[in-house]
Amino acid sequence: MEVLEAIKTRRSIRHYKPDAISEEKLNTVLEAARWAPSWKNSQCWRFVIVKDKEKKARLAETLGPGNPAHSAIKESPVIIVAG
Repeated sequence: MEVLEAIKTRRSIRHYKPDAISEEKLNTVLEAARWAPSWKNSQCWRFVIVKDKEKKARLAETLGPGNPAHSAIKESPVIIVAG
């Protein structure tokens, strides 16, 4: 897929299924992120995987009032926090 085509046909997911994500799929996503380009190829990011409902709820509370991602964070089966 060409970059322009990917940009034009992208979509934003706002509602997530509660289905569990397999470790294999999660690892595939993390591997792609690990290989993504970065400044001076430093890959200076860290990823934290959050599956616990209480922790996801606490993360959602950190968002500003009216932020539409609030419910998405609480409803999605897995949150990947990049830092």
